[in-house]
Parts: sequence; structure tokens; C-alpha cells
Amino acid sequence: MFSSVSAVLFILLCALVPAATIIFCQFKNRQLKRRSPISEPLLPLPGETLQKNLNFENNKLIAVFSFSALIPSIILICLMGQWINPAFVQFHWIDLLWAMICGASITTSVYATKKIMARRKAFTAGLMGEMATAEYFTPLVREGWYLFHDLSFPRGNIDHVLVGPTGIFAIETKYRSKYADIKGGQGALAEYDGHSILFSGRRQEDLPLQQAKAVSGELSKYLRGKLGYTVPVRPVVSLPGWRIENYLPDEESEVIVINPKNFRRLKNFQAIINAPEAIKVTSALEEIAKKSPQKPFYKSIIKR
Repeated sequence: MFSSVSAVLFILLCALVPAATIIFCQFKNRQLKRRSPISEPLLPLPGETLQKNLNFENNKLIAVFSFSALIPSIILICLMGQWINPAFVQFHWIDLLWAMICGASITTSVYATKKIMARRKAFTAGLMGEMATAEYFTPLVREGWYLFHDLSFPRGNIDHVLVGPTGIFAIETKYRSKYADIKGGQGALAEYDGHSILFSGRRQEDLPLQQAKAVSGELSKYLRGKLGYTVPVRPVVSLPGWRIENYLPDEESEVIVINPKNFRRLKNFQAIINAPEAIKVTSALEEIAKKSPQKPFYKSIIKR
């Protein structure tokens, strides 16, 4: 029995040593009398929150793999110390308990892995969409527009905000996969009638429109509090890779739906923002952009 206990302790030690080493290195780094020369907070990058969420899911996946290997190994060693006898093999009631724990561990690992992989897939797709949208909007920046990414508000993040002569645009990016069995232009066609979006003639959605209106309203409220007067914010849904067929002119649509490659559609509106007002708006946006978008780590764990 002593040998089994020793083996279990050895496995636990091997598992804990890397974690202890990481904690020790972090502690030593904090003790160093050196600090980063960059003291001011930086503006968020496209999809920064999604990237952090993706990294968090990767860490959880590593933890699941570790425990799925560690727990059965410990149980196996304990059982080896109990039932293996040179003369015969004998089972006890405690062995059934060990087997149940092992089975529960494997089942939990499989469930957790499937859940994490699904979240990783969603985060990866969202990140790809936000990065594509940011890249396609970049030419507007060279023309004097302002582009912000991943602004954090109480009700959620705004993927992108564009500020230019024709207005302020709160952009909700949606990454939607195409149907592999639909060939030709129909497979990448998104039809917008002002109330919902029909993807490839199959899947109809109105949630992206509602989300775009919600974040634009929150942004307008924030700017009104900062500037002292109401600033209209146009909600936009960005669909990278899709061909948009609009049944209403942009001027009559409550929400603008575009492929970000066709960003010049946003320049077709009447100019309503002059240079001094644009500076005030961007200053207010920079203020909230430099605030940390992430919740404390323990709250993220509880939420998940």
C-alpha cells in the first residue's frame, strides 16, 4: 500500500511542479525593479476580446486534458495496490467506487471538451469576421475617418465604430458560414428587406439587426452624456464574404447591412459631422476604448 501512495504522490508532484514553477516565475517578475516603458493604456485591436476569450478556452482545454489523464492514472495505481496479487485477482466494493469515479471523470472530460470546442469554433469564426471587417474598413482611415475596435459597454462590446463626415456608425460584425451544397451566387446571397436577413434563401435572422440597434443606442447615450447633446449613431451589420441584396435604400433603412468591402456606401450619406465635432467624438471614444474590456478573471470563470 505504501508503494501505491508513493506513486500517487509522485504523480501529483509531477502535475503540481509546473504550476508551482509558473507561480514562482510570476512572483519573481513582480519583484524585479523593471517596468514596461509603455504606461498608457493602448486602444483595443480588432477582435481583442474574442482573442482573450479564445485563449481562455484554450487554457481550459489544456486543463481538461490534464485532469482526464491524471485522475484515471491515480485511480489505476490505487487499484493496482489493492487487487493485484501474485496468486489471484480479488475485487472489493471500493473498486466499484473507483470505477464509478473514473467513469464520471471520463464522461465529464468528454462533455467539457465538446463544450469548449464549440465555444472555440464560435470565437474563432467571430474573430475572423471582425479582423476581415477591420481590414476592409482601413482605406477609410487613410481618407481621414476614425476607426475604433472592441469598445466595451455595460450591455456588451461594439465590434467597430466608424466616425467620418457622413456620421457615426456602430458596426456589428456577423460571421456566417455558407452552405456547401448551394453552388453559384445563391450560396453567398444575403437578402435584406429592412426587417430581417435571409441567408442563401434558407436561414432568416433578425437578431443581428436588433443587436446593431441596441449597441448604436447605447453608444448614442454615452456620447450624449459626454458631449451634452444628442449625436445620431447609425447601426450597421457587417457580413464579410456575403453579397448583399437590399430591398430598401440605405437612407430608408433603420439598420444598414453591408459587405465591408463595399465600405464606400457609408460615404454616400449627407455630411453631418464637421472636423471639430469629429475630434470631440473621437476623444470621448478614446476614453472608453482605453478602459479594460475584460472582467476580473474570477468573474469570467463564474460566468462560464
